[in-house]
Amino acid sequence: MLGVILAAGKGTRLQEMGENLPKALLPIGEKTCLEHIILGMKDAGIQRFAVIIGHLGEMIQERYGQGETLGVEINYVKQDLSAYGTGRAVLLARELAGNDPLMVSYGDILIEPSNYQAMVDLALQEQTTVSSANWIDDPSAGAAVYFSDEGYLEKLVEKPPKGTSKTNWNNAGVYVFQPLIFDYLAKLSKSPRGEYELSEALRQMVASGVPVKVHKITGFWQDIGTPEDVAAIRHLLAKD
Repeated sequence: MLGVILAAGKGTRLQEMGENLPKALLPIGEKTCLEHIILGMKDAGIQRFAVIIGHLGEMIQERYGQGETLGVEINYVKQDLSAYGTGRAVLLARELAGNDPLMVSYGDILIEPSNYQAMVDLALQEQTTVSSANWIDDPSAGAAVYFSDEGYLEKLVEKPPKGTSKTNWNNAGVYVFQPLIFDYLAKLSKSPRGEYELSEALRQMVASGVPVKVHKITGFWQDIGTPEDVAAIRHLLAKD
C-alpha cells in the first residue's frame, strides 16, 4: 500500500505562521505535522510514500530527504497549482501506486494514530475503499457525510450552507482507495469553487454503485488550518 500525503497548499489562513513555512512542517509537539502522519501510517504497515508538494515544497524535501530518518521511502511529486485541487494532487500518485491500494491524507489533518491501522484493516478485510468521518457540531466548513446503518457511504455534500445538514458527520480527510479511484480522478471537472476535488470523485464512485465503507474517527481529529487550530492540537498533545 502506498501512503499519499497532500502537502502542496499555501496555508493562507495561517497568516504569519504559513508565510515562510509549509503547513506540513509546522511543529506539533516534538514532531512536525507531516511526521505525525507518516509515522502513523508507518505503524499501520505502510513503508512507501508519495508526498505531493507545491508551496515551499523544497523545504519539505530538504527536511526529510528520501525518508531515511523516518525509516520509510519518500517520493516527492510537485503539483502544478494552476490545476489546483485535492483530486489532481492524488492523481499525480498514479504511477507510484500502480495496482496497489493507497492511503491518502490531507497534509494538515491530524488524527489519533490508531485510526490509520483501523482503516487499513477495514480496507483489506472488505477489499473496498474506505473513507473517514468525524463528529462535529456543523460540517458546513467541510463536507457532510451520510452513510447507512451498515456503514456504507450514501452521500457527500461539500460545504453545505450552515445549519442545513441533517448529519453531524464531517469528511475527515483520510482515505484508503483502491486503484479504481484514478479512473474517476482522470475524468474530474472543476467544481463551482474552481478546483478538482477529491470528494467529488468519491461522490461519483458512490453514485455509480461502487461500495465505500465509512470509518468513524475515534479519539482526536484536528485540522491545522488556522493559528487557533494549531494551538488547540498542540495543547491536546501536550497533555498526553
